[in-house]
Amino acid sequence: MPIFPSMNGLRVFEAVGKHQSIRQAAKTLHISESAVSQQIKNLEERLQVKLIEKVGRDIQLTEKGALFYPFIKNGMAAFSEGLCALEEAQSDQLVTISVIPSMAKWLIHKLPDFHRSNPGIRVRVHSSNTQVDEHNVEVDFSLRFGLGNYKGMVATPILHDKIVIVAAPSIMTSDKGKTEHENALSLPWLGYHAKDIDDINHAIQRFTGDTTQNIAKLSSEIDVNDAVYVLEAAISGQGIAVTRHTMAVQYLASAQLDCLFEMPTFTTFSYFIVHPKKRPLSKETDIFSRWLKNNLIKDFPELAFY
Repeated sequence: MPIFPSMNGLRVFEAVGKHQSIRQAAKTLHISESAVSQQIKNLEERLQVKLIEKVGRDIQLTEKGALFYPFIKNGMAAFSEGLCALEEAQSDQLVTISVIPSMAKWLIHKLPDFHRSNPGIRVRVHSSNTQVDEHNVEVDFSLRFGLGNYKGMVATPILHDKIVIVAAPSIMTSDKGKTEHENALSLPWLGYHAKDIDDINHAIQRFTGDTTQNIAKLSSEIDVNDAVYVLEAAISGQGIAVTRHTMAVQYLASAQLDCLFEMPTFTTFSYFIVHPKKRPLSKETDIFSRWLKNNLIKDFPELAFY
């Protein structure tokens, strides 16, 4: 059986044979000329054959070096193709989704179910509110909450949403002389800056019966400035939260929050699965996006687009 030399030695020999130059091989490989010479010397000793020889100030392949070179050239090319194929195969099994932070927790808890039925597909989750971009090749598709007008993108509507007003049971008083909204108005309200602010204010006005009321007036003392943390503050009893049904439903189900009011109409904004028009979904991405859509509809059937 032939004695197999080091891969480094073969790689250096392929470069020397290609350029017929120690200097150019060193430049191509980003190593020193002395390192190239040492690798060639080690390879010749390993094979017990002379591969290159000096001709004046230049070098050339010996007769046996010229015989050996085409095999190494083809072998290194095949090796590189194999690495590329392997990287491509691994990449094809990876699906990267950008999801808005308000739905990231829901998705993370659901992922084990996906992996049980699709063990060969890896999922990478980016939690971000950044606007989706058709030129972003790092993300395969996104879950977004908006109007669906994403330039250069295919936007598939999945869910509507509704505004709810919620509070921790511990802070709600039972003053029989007051209505529920009057009791709520005596408590702190948690404010945040949201793009669906019109829907939030409309819900507050329906709940209070006051068309001049809004979240800016009510939340003058506490402004959390993030929808996710608004809920955390509400759960800890810091005040009344106005939020989306999809965000609050798990806390309502576990009785960590009580629902004081639910808007009967859907919000202006909806949930969309979004991906670039010019970049078709891979097989794995299509599998995951379909699974995501089905699970969103399964968990929020009353909000689904039909």
